[in-house]
Order: sequence, then C-alpha cells, then structure tokens
Amino acid sequence: MTAVQEIQAMFVGSFTHSLDAKHRIIFPSTWRNMIGESNRLFAFPHPDDKCLYLYTADEMMRRLNQLRSGGPIDQRDQQAIRSFTAGADMLVWDAQGRIRIGDNLLAHAEVKEQVVLVGTLTRIELWSLENFDLALPQDSSAAENIFYGGY
Repeated sequence: MTAVQEIQAMFVGSFTHSLDAKHRIIFPSTWRNMIGESNRLFAFPHPDDKCLYLYTADEMMRRLNQLRSGGPIDQRDQQAIRSFTAGADMLVWDAQGRIRIGDNLLAHAEVKEQVVLVGTLTRIELWSLENFDLALPQDSSAAENIFYGGY
C-alpha cells in the first residue's frame, strides 16, 4: 500500500451535473483519482433529508468494522440495518467516469434534471439542484470551530 492509499480520502468542494437520458452523471475526476482503483460507491437514501449519502468502498469497510466491533447486534439493530441497506445501491463508474443512479434513488432525492455533488469530508452527498439551497447551513458553532478555530 502506498502512502497515498494509506491516507483516507477527504472530499471537499461541490460539482453540479445534468443527468443524461440514461440517468447518468459524470463523477468528478478529482474524486475518482482520490478513490483509486475501486470504482465503486455505495449510495444510501438519507432517512430524513431528500439526499443520498455516497460512501467509498474503503469508508464502507471502516463502517462495517465499526459495526462488527460494537458487539452483538440485536433484532432491532438488524431491522434498522436491513431498512437502510434495502434502499441502497452500489454505483460503478464506467471508462468515461459516468455513474448511473437508480430511479428509486433519484426519486428519493427528488432529482429532476441536475444534481449537486457535495464533498463532506468522509462522504459525498448528492442533492437535487432545487433541494440543495435548502440544505445550506444556518449557524453552527461546532463547524465554525473545526474549520476556523485555532489549533
């Protein structure tokens, strides 16, 4: 493993893309290069917001290991996991860097023609252009302290 691969991808920035006729978007080459050889993303509809959370394969493995290290999983937790994963999908980009987003996921995010991909450090959020403005933060002292506070 190279030094670059040992560093966890940190996604920042935003990109706006139009869906093509086959419901594909171009996944930003900057982020593709950060992810490396694994051309997979795992897309989960957010339970409360009209957006999708996109995780890399490495981030999903980190989360799975965290789940496994937490001890036994009871029936309620199993049902919650089943609920989250049933609506999820694995997205794979092609040689041109396009990913196809399933109709059920597009419907959840209320995507009509354009999507906004937003890097939120360890994940990427996918929003419809119309709903993204609503997602912009009001005030957050925690976020301000993390990004603009002292050392």
